[in-house]
Amino acid sequence: MKLRAFNPRAVEWQRMHAVATAFHIERGHLDPTDKTKNAELISWLTRQRHLHGQGLLDAARIWELDALGMIWSKNANVWERGHAYAAAFHRRHGHLAIPATAKVDDYAVGAWMRRQRKADNLTADQAAKLDALDELWRLEPDWNRSYRRLLAYLAAGGTLDGPANRTGLGDDPAFRPGTWLRKQEKARTDGKLTDQQTALLDALTRHVETVIG
Repeated sequence: MKLRAFNPRAVEWQRMHAVATAFHIERGHLDPTDKTKNAELISWLTRQRHLHGQGLLDAARIWELDALGMIWSKNANVWERGHAYAAAFHRRHGHLAIPATAKVDDYAVGAWMRRQRKADNLTADQAAKLDALDELWRLEPDWNRSYRRLLAYLAAGGTLDGPANRTGLGDDPAFRPGTWLRKQEKARTDGKLTDQQTALLDALTRHVETVIG
């Protein structure tokens, strides 16, 4: 009987990939920085970057690391690192309405996200990566969160008509959908809404009218 050759390198790769997976599950990203706790993982990831840069990393392994949000050019590509943390925030909260002061593991992801909203030099690929996480990422965080609260209110059976001081439903009874909508109408009249905000509100109104009608 022939025995399959033992490949210690493959075994070690699988072991460290499991460590990387566990870190990603816990933190939502793959950017360990604490050398006192994650020295082995940091060293292994550095090795994978080197192999990738030399064209020596197997395509299957590249795919497995990409699935964990691997940052291939940590020192050269600041944007890629910021996106990894934005993805980690999205993994935890389900959106990119990130407060400007928010941090994930000491990384100022809120400040990074604010720069992306104001940037006029994002590549099509960068914008597409943010769109894939949250199509509303260009909106100011407060507006984004309030709009999502309105969607949740409607999903719970709320309506767009009624008194302005009516309360929310479901898990968000403190939300005042009428008050917020009235503020949006005033902002629209004053020309303070962006085209995207106006389109979202108009589309929402049309959808509700279609459902009722």
